Amino acid sequence: MLQQTRRTPWVAIDAGILLTDMADIARWLMDQFRGAETEILLENYIFEGGVWPGQVLGILEAKARSGVRVHVTLDAIGSRGFPSAWASRLRAAGAYVHWYHRLRFIGMEHRLRRTHRRIIVVDGQWAAVGGFAFADVWLGAGVSSPPYREALFACRGPIAQHLRLAFARHHPGFPALALPLPGSGTMGPEGGAAWGKGRLLEGLPPRRRGMRRRLLAVLRTARRELWIATPYFNPDPVVRRALQQAARRGVDVRLLLAGRITDHPLLRFGIQAYYQPLMQAGVRIYEYQGAFLHGKYALADGYWVTLGSANLDFLSLWFNHELNIELRSPLAVLLLRSLFVREFAHAQELAMGGWQRRPRWRRTLEWLLAVLDRWAQARALGRRKY
Repeated sequence: MLQQTRRTPWVAIDAGILLTDMADIARWLMDQFRGAETEILLENYIFEGGVWPGQVLGILEAKARSGVRVHVTLDAIGSRGFPSAWASRLRAAGAYVHWYHRLRFIGMEHRLRRTHRRIIVVDGQWAAVGGFAFADVWLGAGVSSPPYREALFACRGPIAQHLRLAFARHHPGFPALALPLPGSGTMGPEGGAAWGKGRLLEGLPPRRRGMRRRLLAVLRTARRELWIATPYFNPDPVVRRALQQAARRGVDVRLLLAGRITDHPLLRFGIQAYYQPLMQAGVRIYEYQGAFLHGKYALADGYWVTLGSANLDFLSLWFNHELNIELRSPLAVLLLRSLFVREFAHAQELAMGGWQRRPRWRRTLEWLLAVLDRWAQARALGRRKY
């Protein structure tokens, strides 16, 4: 399951940090931007107008004016709320702003091809991934719900250079980004020994679907436990079947999903039609309570973890450009296991008996939405083979 590949080598992790509260994530990001001396690389699916995004914009603008190389990539659909005046301000300050795939009505394939990646690299030293976005709603501002439950993993070491190269793949006009920064990628032996090794896990459809292949490999080879957190659970039938098969062979399979608080309530109803077959196979399903669970991370067999932008849905596995970091690290396993235990305590586990007694109107709505979901997946995938 964890064999090395030429394209994505395992490298030592010098130091790492896992943040799960959005207030801490926002503070850490702004501190990193303020401390940048040579370069800031930022790629995100969502960056929209607001108070906190405005503060981030001000820092990026000031850094660009001071001579720091600032490169920003935003998805043209996800960041449609990014004010055009902000883009002009950044460019006037000397920053580069790149829009990924502006919307063109030339077919579903192009419209679905989005960059869902979250990439932060500062001075070629610190690299961060996760599911965070630059929007006030993530911090719970101006809405009735509390801040999102999120996950950001940042690390220092050679993997920062790998993340710079991944960032440059969406910047064909800036080949200089592929060149290493002087002194970047340094690491201390003590930190590397503690944190183990990591590597990037990329999904680059339509040529490479490494995210889906890696997930299936883990599902099919896990022996003891497989815990997955995802806000959007809507995988294709092959992945759902692999989850069921893992549970049937005795693996402790748990899904931590968004509960009543979600930004896509109809999607939640639709995927609940898949709950019963999963629970019958032995999969344990938890729905998070009290906040919107937006973190995306997984733990397998106590020695492998992954965190990043990829959801367990067919868009992330088949269409979006995604980026995770996977780790072979006892310390990362300990942190992620502690996170799972804490989040399970704030979630409601669904029981088969109670689930089977849900109202008939709800079953009907689930069935109708599931039919629509299967039609949409079939139309989007076309002639692709699972």
